[in-house]
Amino acid sequence: MPTIDADTLRALVRDVYLRIGAPDEVARIVSDYQVETNPVGHDSHGCLSMPRFVADVRSGKIVPDAMPRIERRDGPTALMNGRRGFGQLTATRGTRLAIDLARDQGIGAVAITDCNHVGALWGYVETVVGEGMVGLIACSAGPRGGSMVPFGGVKAVLAGNPIGFGVPGGSGPPLVTDMSTAVAAGGKVLMALQSGRKIPDHWVLDAEGKPTTEPGAFMTPDLRMIGAMRPFGGHKGYALAIFAEVLGAILTGYGPAYRDDYVEGNGTFIVAVDVARFVDLDSFRADVDAFFARIKAAPRDEHTQEILIPGEMELRTRRRVEGIPFEDGTWRTIVEAAESVGVAVA
Repeated sequence: MPTIDADTLRALVRDVYLRIGAPDEVARIVSDYQVETNPVGHDSHGCLSMPRFVADVRSGKIVPDAMPRIERRDGPTALMNGRRGFGQLTATRGTRLAIDLARDQGIGAVAITDCNHVGALWGYVETVVGEGMVGLIACSAGPRGGSMVPFGGVKAVLAGNPIGFGVPGGSGPPLVTDMSTAVAAGGKVLMALQSGRKIPDHWVLDAEGKPTTEPGAFMTPDLRMIGAMRPFGGHKGYALAIFAEVLGAILTGYGPAYRDDYVEGNGTFIVAVDVARFVDLDSFRADVDAFFARIKAAPRDEHTQEILIPGEMELRTRRRVEGIPFEDGTWRTIVEAAESVGVAVA
């Protein structure tokens, strides 16, 4: 299992994107976002995606030099078109626009259409929270993002559409949450497939609608879906998945994933709320700190050393990471993708 220095990895991934036609700004934003996703523990949405993006540029699915465009802006709302460029670029700009709208109007809501895979929602939520705002992001994941059955079903009709949300704290940690509405993200199944590992039998169903521990019964190495994922929490995760697809796919105009003309990607809906428009920000932060401190002080069961606020573990992991570990199978696909575009890996 190789461990790669973050700066070395960032330079490698950026060079790959430059080689396949991304402008310097785009290559920098996408590579930075992916590399920063690994240290917080979201390996399934970090540099694992680089080989996929290389393939998507070659197929024409990603237009590497496309820049997002604001199609409509009306008061606190805006519609942004990603124009099939890199999703991390589009979501980064959409998040910043939502913050600017909230600063001006008290609340900002940005719908993003024609957008490719945006990666983990964690970083965008953290950006909103860092501005002293409450953030909410809902995203349609599409078939390749993790085809998912409805509660009680055995065939996929929606995806493990992720939802992210966050609340700024004060001296204590903020709340930053990013969760798939499936039992596990599709990227985690891919990592198991690349490494020859089994998966828990409650994650996915095979093509016959039966539980399986074989990741290859769910997807092929080229990301073709064979089986389907299950919603987390039964009917509760299922309900959230529907809500996220309505916001991310239908409200944005992207279109739901069941349609025959659907192009895999991430319709995304971002909301930022300026706390200071409702209560004093410092008082809000103090109350959040006190609330979270009370939660952390709750009695623990015998299996729990410490109660954590959602997002606290990621913050701690980021602070202590010295290198980014990769499983052998995942690293091999990254090296092969880099070398296929002429970028040598030392």
